[in-house]
Amino acid sequence: MPSLPFTLRQLEVFSSLATTRSFGRSAELLGISQASVSNQIKVLEEQLGVELFDRKPGRRPTLRAEGLAFLDDLRKFQIAGEVLAAHRRKNCEEVERKVRFKVLVGQGMFDAYVRRKLDQFFGAHPDIELEFEAQWPFGQLIRAVESGQFDFALINQRADHPVLNQFRELAMVRGGVYGHRKYAEGHDLPMTAEALNKLPFILPKATSKQEREVLRNYERHGIIPRHIIGHTQYYDVMAAMLDRGLGVASLSDAILPPAMRKDVIMLKSLEDWRMLYFRKDLGTDPNCNLVEDFLISSVLDDPDYPAIRRTRKTVPA
Repeated sequence: MPSLPFTLRQLEVFSSLATTRSFGRSAELLGISQASVSNQIKVLEEQLGVELFDRKPGRRPTLRAEGLAFLDDLRKFQIAGEVLAAHRRKNCEEVERKVRFKVLVGQGMFDAYVRRKLDQFFGAHPDIELEFEAQWPFGQLIRAVESGQFDFALINQRADHPVLNQFRELAMVRGGVYGHRKYAEGHDLPMTAEALNKLPFILPKATSKQEREVLRNYERHGIIPRHIIGHTQYYDVMAAMLDRGLGVASLSDAILPPAMRKDVIMLKSLEDWRMLYFRKDLGTDPNCNLVEDFLISSVLDDPDYPAIRRTRKTVPA
C-alpha cells in the first residue's frame, strides 16, 4: 500500500477550515492554537504540492479549485473509512450491552449541525450506538422512513409538500436560489426569473432523481437554467462553490455556513423548508428520549441554525 501524503489529523483540520473559513473558529472547535491550524494546512499543501486555500491578509480563507476537488474526494475517503471501520470485531459482552438505533438525517443538516456534536453524545452515553444514513432532502427520504428501517429521522422537506401524520414539524427555514452577491449587482432583489436564467447554475449529481426534481421546481417558477457549470452530491462542496462565485444553486438557508452568509445571499425566494422529526414507537426505553433530545437540540439549540419559526416540543420524561 502506498504511503499517504497526509495524516488523518491534517484531514480533520482541512475539513474544519473548509467549513468554518476561519482559523480562529477551527482552532476553537479542534482545541488547538490558530498557529497549529495554519501549520497543519501549510504542511498538508507542501506534502500535496498544491495550494488548497487562497489566504490574503484581512480576508477569510477560501478554497481554490484544487481545494474544492480535494474536499470532494475527502468526503469519499471518509465514507470508505467508515466502511472499513465497520469490520472491527467487537467484544461479545460489548455487543450485548450496547443499544443501537438507526437514524436517517438530511445530509446538510448532518454535516453542519449533528456530526460535530457526536463526540460529546457518545462520550456521555457510551452504551448507545447510533448508525446514521445521510441523504439529500428529497422525496425518497419520506419513503425510506415509511419502509420501517429507521428508528429516528430528522429531515428537511419543502413547505409545499404535505406533512404526513408520523412526522412532527420542528422548524421552518427560508429556501431559494442563492449565489454570491456579485450576481445581484445591477439588479433589484428578488431577481427575476429572466435574469436568473442567464446565470451559471450548480445542480445535484447529474442524471439523478434529485437533479430532475430541482429542475422541475425551477420550471414551476419560470427558471430554466441555460448554463449548468457543474454537479455535486455534497452540500458543503456546493456551498463552497457559491462562496467562490462560481455559480448559483437552490438551497435552504440552513445549509450555508455562517461565515458564508455575508457574501452568499438569496437572489430569489422559492419555497421555504420544514424540518421534520420522526420517532418509531419503541416503547418506554429511556434511551430513546436521550437520542431524541440530542438530535433535536443539536440543530435547534445551535445559534447558527437560521429558523424563521420554531415549534419544538418538550421531550417526554
